[in-house]
Amino acid sequence: MDTLNVVLKTGYKIVKDFSEQHIHMETSGGSESSGGEDSEARRSRRGHVLAELLQTERIYVQEMGSILTGYKDEIEKAENQHALPPGLAGQADVLFGNLHELFTFHQEIFLKDLEKSISATELVALCFVEKRETFFRLYSYYCQNIPRSERLRETLVDTHLFLQACQQRLGHKLPLAAYLLKPVQRITKYQLLLKDLLRYSDCGTMSAGLQQALDCMLVVLKCVNDSMHQIAITGVPVDLNQQGELLLQGSFLVSSETKRDLRLRIRPRRRHIFLYEKAMLFCKPAAKNSHNKATYHFKHDLQMSQIGLTESVKGDVRKFEVWRQGRAEVHTISAPTAEIKRAWVERIKRVLLDQLKELKGERVRQYAQNHRTLIQTSSWDLGPQKERPQPPSNPSRTGSCDNHDEPCWSTDPSEDEEDEPEHAPAVGCALMALSDYTAVGASEVSLREGQHAELLKVGCAGWWYVRLAGGQGEGWAPAAYLDQRKTSRSSSRSHDRLHDH
Repeated sequence: MDTLNVVLKTGYKIVKDFSEQHIHMETSGGSESSGGEDSEARRSRRGHVLAELLQTERIYVQEMGSILTGYKDEIEKAENQHALPPGLAGQADVLFGNLHELFTFHQEIFLKDLEKSISATELVALCFVEKRETFFRLYSYYCQNIPRSERLRETLVDTHLFLQACQQRLGHKLPLAAYLLKPVQRITKYQLLLKDLLRYSDCGTMSAGLQQALDCMLVVLKCVNDSMHQIAITGVPVDLNQQGELLLQGSFLVSSETKRDLRLRIRPRRRHIFLYEKAMLFCKPAAKNSHNKATYHFKHDLQMSQIGLTESVKGDVRKFEVWRQGRAEVHTISAPTAEIKRAWVERIKRVLLDQLKELKGERVRQYAQNHRTLIQTSSWDLGPQKERPQPPSNPSRTGSCDNHDEPCWSTDPSEDEEDEPEHAPAVGCALMALSDYTAVGASEVSLREGQHAELLKVGCAGWWYVRLAGGQGEGWAPAAYLDQRKTSRSSSRSHDRLHDH
């Protein structure tokens, strides 16, 4: 399976218990012909897979327990501190990650659920569906810690006398490194077992439940895989934890051009793109390091609150565009396949539309009517373009943009100049809050319905920097929540001065 291969390309050698391999070979043998088997034969094969699932789950719990008691507990004992290898003292949490939390979940919850449900395939499927979020949370954390654990372990070397003594007492044939890989092996094993159960199941409720369980575990696998790629990014200047959920990641050919020099079009380059809820990161894939792991060097990013999307580029069904306000910066992205391109376009569209839905009320509808959509159907439908003044990026607004998904409604370049939307009000005009708003981040201000404020400057589209009446402070607030107490339409020239404020 592709996801399995990607996850396991982290450079860790997989070592499987012989009995587990033997059971799986017996269960999977002849599965291709199962479609013509009668119900009794499928039931028998399904029973073998269920037995394997339960048996290997017990082995997995036992192995995790032995690692914790045979290694982690020994490392943390006060009387053993003098015998520890240099650099290991106080580093047990780095070496083992959240293995203890994994062990507790599987021993106290998941294994018990399986034991209660093993006689009914539908209930077994439900065990996976109900625990999906827990699987994702625990295994994402464990996999993200693997590089730290490995770096520490390489400084120790598994042949160190202390670790050798622990291994001998446990009777383990394999070193600690092999057992610390067990969680990665286990999360990939589940989807194989669920596929076998689905293959031998009858159509109907049972099949539907198993398909849902399989889909859940494939999502977990993808999330774990995405997490492994994310931690390989180097040199990124923003806090990835503040960019929302990682939605997609993948390798593309990207060519770029800027409005500053339309003659200059950077030749296509290989970039690994990470799509978050609040930003797109463009990274340069680097050669695998000494650990045989891929790394990605950060090159630049686009905030989702400031970009537009062109769904189709003439001449290639695999291409689409993302562009900054007014097409001042355009990136043409070529996907490996038309299917991958379609998936990315749909996800980006969903993010942009979801941003607008966060703002509610009549003010939002008016705001949307007065601005052009940032989603174009195709690049070849564009008419002659005219220069329009664009607000410069504002560093002081960056943090607030990162924490609020208000779309930057850039003017569609296919529109004529006379259709340009209404300019922002002039600096100093009086504003009134249309509804309550709770600030997200230190650079924003909260609003109360009916509260008065003064406009100080306009940042990226959709956000105004205001001073609240009565000395209640100042900061960024969404323009959709504010209305002018006195309408003031300014000229394009004064509009330019406003953005330079």
